[in-house]
Amino acid sequence: MARDHARILVAIWGDPAWKALTSVQQLVYAALISSQDLSYCGVVPYIPARYLDLSSDMTERKFTSAISGLEQGKFVIRDTRTAELLVRSYVRHDGVLKQPNVTKALVTALRKVHSDRLREAVSSELVRLLLEQPDAKGWKGYGEADPEGFQNLMAKAYPSPSGNPSPNPKATPFPLPLSPSSSPLPVPHQADQKASA
Repeated sequence: MARDHARILVAIWGDPAWKALTSVQQLVYAALISSQDLSYCGVVPYIPARYLDLSSDMTERKFTSAISGLEQGKFVIRDTRTAELLVRSYVRHDGVLKQPNVTKALVTALRKVHSDRLREAVSSELVRLLLEQPDAKGWKGYGEADPEGFQNLMAKAYPSPSGNPSPNPKATPFPLPLSPSSSPLPVPHQADQKASA
């Protein structure tokens, strides 16, 4: 399942963090998210020489400097030890959770990431998405592709109040996608109401 396009939200042009970047940093970011090498979990090989033909005046020094600026702005995370780079918010903004099969491709891509640091960063983004979009169709695909990984995301997103994990987390089916009213996931304001009752 090869990517054939890149998604850039029009709201990016109103984002102060984006507008604070230089034009070279913006170009490099656009090149990263539209790279054929970018995986469904937002990781691309970190090989600066591949990007030297972005423009007639691009140099390796300009590229690596732009990457440093993108890191400072928290747009990317680089692991030079494994030669990988994560476009940090890719999974949040590219819509990979809209389709279970694309989400399965994300799981497959995540398994191929060499960097523990980047895998953990993707996991953090997925936990945020689970809290924000618990009924996204892709969670069903994630649960089917990696039941244990999905349970780990659930545990991070919705920790047990007792601090003890469920006695048998694998026994819990993945009834996703869910309608908001049937969600077994705690809704913060409902939990607060029960506690005060």
